[in-house]
Amino acid sequence: MATDKKTIKSYNDYALKWAERMRSGKNIAHKFLEKPAMYKKLPDLKGKSVLCIGCGTGEECEHLKSLGAKRVIGIDISKGLINFAKESYPDLEFQVMDMEKLNFADDSFDFVYSSLTMHYVKDWIKTLRGAYKIMKKGGIFIFSTHHPVKWGAGVNRSKEKDSFLLGYEKYESGESKVFGDYLNTRKIDDIWFNEFKVSYYHRPLSEIIGDILKSGFVISDFVEPKPLKSVLKEKPNFYDIHSKIPLFMIFELKK
Repeated sequence: MATDKKTIKSYNDYALKWAERMRSGKNIAHKFLEKPAMYKKLPDLKGKSVLCIGCGTGEECEHLKSLGAKRVIGIDISKGLINFAKESYPDLEFQVMDMEKLNFADDSFDFVYSSLTMHYVKDWIKTLRGAYKIMKKGGIFIFSTHHPVKWGAGVNRSKEKDSFLLGYEKYESGESKVFGDYLNTRKIDDIWFNEFKVSYYHRPLSEIIGDILKSGFVISDFVEPKPLKSVLKEKPNFYDIHSKIPLFMIFELKK
């Protein structure tokens, strides 16, 4: 998770609400887009040692363990989320830990999994090199994160609508108006669900790929997932938007 104090506080304060939201199936983006795509990418985990970075309230750790992993450790910087995970899954191992400061022995894990946490991190190289160091040779690291096409857009939220615009207008006068900023890395302060204050980072794809390669990893796959068509029954406009405009992206890296 993030080292941004505001974001950590939000996850601590809203740990119970966050858990309820995740388990209720109300998070359409997780249920019909990100989770199915991430689980589809999972390798054979039988007998493997697994680290789940940004484990939140622990549901994904339980899923990874159910696939035959020998050992699953979940880490998150939010004490509130980790406490909830420990109470919910007492047979699994959870630790409060900053993903930018991984405290494990070298060559400890066969597989590292991280769902929607990397965009909270300012220094990708430090984080990725830390993951590389604790992975065994031939190990796999799969992570999902914000897609810069969507999250590089200019955002305008109101009670009536949310606007995400990336592009520009040129006028006959010679003036222009630019919406969003794709090419420049920047910190974004946002409010989710009308009360959940978070900060995350937008960075262009070129910087993301560059940081991955500088960290020593090989990119073995890259996925821009589309929503499952079953979301049409619950939220048709979600499918209409995100079958055309990417919301998240998934990297598969190998050591």
